[in-house]
Amino acid sequence: MFRRFEDNLDEELRSSLEMLVDRYIAQGLSPAEARRKARIEFEGIEQVKEKVRDRLRGSGLRALVQDVRYAWRGMRRQPSFTAIALLTLALGIGINTAVFSIFYGVLLHPLPYKQPERLAVIWGSFRSAGHARAPASGTILVEIARRNRSLADVAGIWSVSRTFTGDEPESVKCARVTPNFFDLLGVRAGEGRTFLQSDGGTPAIMLTDGIFRRRFGGNEGLIGKGVPMDRGNTLVGVLPANFQLQFAPDSNVPADVQVFDTFGPGLANQRLQYFIRVVARLKPGVSMADGQRDLDRVAAEISGAYTEYASENLRFTVVGMQADAVRDVKAALGALFAGSAFILLICCVNISSLLLARASDRRREIALRLTLGASRGRVLRQLLVEGALLCLMGGAAGVAVGWAGFRGLLAIRPERLARISDVGLSWPVLAFAAACSLAAALLFGMVPAIESFRLDLITTLRAGSRAVLGRMHRRTGGALVVAEITLGFVLVTGAVLTARTLSKIERVRPGFEPRQLLTFQIANGLTVKGMPEWEAEVAALPGVEGVGASTILPLDSDVPNWYSTYRPEGFSEAEASTLIADLRAATPGYLPTIGARLVEGRYFTPMDRAGGRPVVIVDDMLVRTTWPGQSAIGKKVYVEHVTGNGFEPILSEVVGVVEHLHNQSLTREVRGQIYMPFEQSPRSPMGFVVRTHVPPLSLVAAVRQKLHARSKNAALAKVRPMTAYVEREIAPVSFTAVLAAVFGGLALLLAATGIYGVLNYQVSRRRPEMGIRMALGAQAGDVQRLVLRQGLVLAAAGVLTGSASALVAARWLGALVYGVSPRDPLSYAAALVLLPVAALVGCWRPAWRAAEASPAETIREE
Repeated sequence: MFRRFEDNLDEELRSSLEMLVDRYIAQGLSPAEARRKARIEFEGIEQVKEKVRDRLRGSGLRALVQDVRYAWRGMRRQPSFTAIALLTLALGIGINTAVFSIFYGVLLHPLPYKQPERLAVIWGSFRSAGHARAPASGTILVEIARRNRSLADVAGIWSVSRTFTGDEPESVKCARVTPNFFDLLGVRAGEGRTFLQSDGGTPAIMLTDGIFRRRFGGNEGLIGKGVPMDRGNTLVGVLPANFQLQFAPDSNVPADVQVFDTFGPGLANQRLQYFIRVVARLKPGVSMADGQRDLDRVAAEISGAYTEYASENLRFTVVGMQADAVRDVKAALGALFAGSAFILLICCVNISSLLLARASDRRREIALRLTLGASRGRVLRQLLVEGALLCLMGGAAGVAVGWAGFRGLLAIRPERLARISDVGLSWPVLAFAAACSLAAALLFGMVPAIESFRLDLITTLRAGSRAVLGRMHRRTGGALVVAEITLGFVLVTGAVLTARTLSKIERVRPGFEPRQLLTFQIANGLTVKGMPEWEAEVAALPGVEGVGASTILPLDSDVPNWYSTYRPEGFSEAEASTLIADLRAATPGYLPTIGARLVEGRYFTPMDRAGGRPVVIVDDMLVRTTWPGQSAIGKKVYVEHVTGNGFEPILSEVVGVVEHLHNQSLTREVRGQIYMPFEQSPRSPMGFVVRTHVPPLSLVAAVRQKLHARSKNAALAKVRPMTAYVEREIAPVSFTAVLAAVFGGLALLLAATGIYGVLNYQVSRRRPEMGIRMALGAQAGDVQRLVLRQGLVLAAAGVLTGSASALVAARWLGALVYGVSPRDPLSYAAALVLLPVAALVGCWRPAWRAAEASPAETIREE
């Protein structure tokens, strides 16, 4: 149809032109003069055709199709340019898509609850807690619910351990909640129902969908009945398959809880037992700031109503539930996202350099089109279509690269980023990739367009096939190289910093020896009196060198930390009000088995029994704080013990000092530690450590068999080597280091290719100049040094601006590094070496090409 229209239009216009020629001939003009005058009056056949086409219905679509076909032919004519541009663009968009998938999935994707923006976590702060993220007591929870004016509902949660009994006993994580917990979150049961207020303190339990189907085959007939467990229960409901808890790691509420039950009826009377994590839902229209002001008032009222809190300087912090859950990974993910954006910028700089060179080569083509009547708007549209087609293809390839990258990141993601597997390449992520492609299309289309607007048509056409490399081209190409080296310097510096941070953390002495150490947890089935016999049975297994147990194992963030104030003998209550320590009940074999170094005194012995002289072992950090410059042996201190009446301070004698164990973090010494004999302060569950000279996991079957022989209802839980805890702690830093290394390596590669592209193009335009130089006596080495000097000057400028940029960025890197300064000289020195080396690699080929210029050929051409 279009072809027939073109033929008819061409025939009509030529007939009109001939009629006009005949009219001028009839007026007495010669045929040649008549034709010339007719053409002038007609204003060009092609121009008239273009005007007619523009007025036809559907002409815009038709022109767009033509532009796309023309752009596609142009890309096919230059396969090397097209391949490099598409590969670079796919790399930039792909990396950003993969990283944004994690960024969105962890930080931006709403929590899977009803109106999650109104959910908040309330942390306490009081003098005896020693930090601003303390849990609440039962009394405080009840008083917040009663006195607040900004919260629609308030609930509490705490994690414990329970055991499924039967032929295959299994220890599972259990969350104890207030009956309104699921209603507050807006979660409905998948089967049965959620808790009612009348369920508080009853045997009612709920199961997650996973444990319900795996252990009980999804038997709905069990709802309303009891299931085999360590205590009596009634299964009232099963949670939906997609339900998962979302709490910060330091909240000690694990994500893989499988059983839920409720607090007992005496919760409101537990004034000084701080263990409940408080969640709340704001009333409609109430902001977090409004809730914070309201809770400030509530804290003051509670302090005035209870003497226990009067001197505690009680405060509350209200923070969004999602913001609180990701607080420890937000800085790292933000830095990674910025790094991926830098990679995209470097890719765009590289492609802009290629397009600038290509635009210079197309100067005569564009000038010819403008001379023949094409408007600058029409040329601009053609160039934008070319950029859009390039970016459309690059964006599609980028999504494929992003999907592959996302799958790779899932394989190495740390446990704290587990929820990204539920998001994947979602619509927001694809929209982000599309936005990147659109922005790149506009950028890449404008580069040659700006070039075309600056053309001098006469000069360009007179130049013929000879390309003209002006000062503006050299400056623009140089500026692009400097920009990408600047960005590359920041990325390389960050990569070296994270690598050194990882190296420092891996060399940290945690205060214990994690290698050749098997760990597991037992929640029930062992009595206090039976503990020595059980440890003796395990110690008798082949390959076992030592056995011990503690209430909490190092780096086990799933178990709520046990800490409290302590008061050395002779200290007043006021002097001891700020002395806080982590407490651990341990069997005699625990400290020597785990590898804790004895500083002075002794370890616990079997003689440290219940009813005997109360004794404790403290760490060297506590000694430095409490008795600086003194020996702690023989000192006495009031320490919170577990007794038949609950928690009570008991005056105990210090019999030993050990090196500080990194129980909560490899990179921080949080607080001092006090250990007490298990028989004098028994708690459950207990975490066991078994030192071996054989592979630790090879002992699991034998240990499980021994335990089953002692109790049919006891089960092992959290069976893993101690190195797994250390690796889990290091995993976020390792994850960041891997991505930073990838970004740094890509930055070096792109910097080398970028400077190669710019110099190679400039050398190709300056070959006549190089030939003339050599004809006048310059040697090949002189020409090579000229090009190398030009490239290294650009590299030096980029390194200089990159150093300044990295120093500015260092203020945001402080929270991500450990053991090194954000302005670490070695990291900057590495970047100062690597970037010029990459630039030198990129310069070498253009310099070699320049030295090959033939003086004779150049003189003949000129």
